[in-house]
Amino acid sequence: MLSLNSPFLPHPNDSMNRVMRLPLRTALCLLPLALTPCITACGRVKANSHVAFMGDSLTEMWTLPRVNLGRYGQTTAQMLKRFPVDIANKNLHSVIILGGTNDILLGIDPATTVSNLGRMADIAASSGVEPVLCEIPPIYARQGTLAPQVAELNRRITALAASRNLRFVDFYDPLNGHPAYFSDGVHMRRRGYLVMDWTLEQKVSLFQG
Repeated sequence: MLSLNSPFLPHPNDSMNRVMRLPLRTALCLLPLALTPCITACGRVKANSHVAFMGDSLTEMWTLPRVNLGRYGQTTAQMLKRFPVDIANKNLHSVIILGGTNDILLGIDPATTVSNLGRMADIAASSGVEPVLCEIPPIYARQGTLAPQVAELNRRITALAASRNLRFVDFYDPLNGHPAYFSDGVHMRRRGYLVMDWTLEQKVSLFQG
């Protein structure tokens, strides 16, 4: 592990000083990323065991979840099929539902995707678990040609959350315009996941039982 004094790792004070010289609004937006060296050096923490994360490989590769229900390559239909069993008997308070990226890559109708997400939210609520719906991140693969499909799906997810008064997390805007945060145009690099960590923490209590 690199120490904070390593020549290959910027000292957190350097990052903080650069942030504090920026206008206040910009500095507040960049503060989580300025703290990246501290977070990396100290090790990643995990969400508590009462919060489950349902999703595809974006979730499976995410180190934040302690109860990680992500499965590589899955569509929302495949998530829905296993959802009741996966959230059962876990003493959950909430479940983060992040799905739809593979649906777009496979050309699945967004109406079908949103229906699957809505059914998962219903199952969670009927089980006494709070569902948290999420916009999917941008897709930079395929030269960014899927941007309209991502925008349309996210519009529908936002509308679904609003119509049911569900808690909602926007992962799109904080990652939009940052293709360097992605390893292959779909999956995150470490910095991308740090942005997702910070974004989610503003909406959901992750570390208190």
